[in-house]
Amino acid sequence: MARPNIPTSLVCFLFTLSLYAPLLTGKALVPLACDPKDGNTKNLRFCQVNLPLKDKRLGIKGYEWWFEALHGVSNVGPGTKFGGAFPGATGFPRVITTAASFNASLWEAIGRVVSDEGRAMYNGGVAGLNYWSPNVNILRDPRWGRGQETPGEDPLVVGTYAASYVKGLQGNDGDRLKVAACCKHFTAYELDNWNGVDRFHFNAEVHPLCCN
Repeated sequence: MARPNIPTSLVCFLFTLSLYAPLLTGKALVPLACDPKDGNTKNLRFCQVNLPLKDKRLGIKGYEWWFEALHGVSNVGPGTKFGGAFPGATGFPRVITTAASFNASLWEAIGRVVSDEGRAMYNGGVAGLNYWSPNVNILRDPRWGRGQETPGEDPLVVGTYAASYVKGLQGNDGDRLKVAACCKHFTAYELDNWNGVDRFHFNAEVHPLCCN
């Protein structure tokens, strides 16, 4: 069955229209955290519109969000600091070689070890609790240059690997996560550097229907 050819501009227009629908229909929007009619929130400092921004802060310290653990806790990025009681972390084989085992229980077991070490490093103050892992890009072309980070070209293997590794990372303690996994990368994020175009400046315009 042929896929209908719907203009991208029409898709964007309908999406924008849906955002403004409550205003056009006269229906009230769901109140945010600072509801002036709610006595539990209206007196909170960050809800006081007349206070300067510096007086609205909650006293929550900044959080470094860049942590990597594709095949072991990595010190790539500013978040993880090796040294002292934590001179390093266990380094497992590159993902594409581990995925070649076709062993889902192994993938989960590796995730458990990585998160054990990540949690220990967090307790020691040298790492965080969220990790940009696993890489779930489908390896479409070996010339891409980052294929070793991925589980390979087969969508079924990639999906099974991702589910197993995330389960190992996050644990099975109900709603409590050992660490938080963040699968990467975003759709169409496959370009590293080709013919003078790099991934930091390339705008991958993907039609909404292409991924259905």
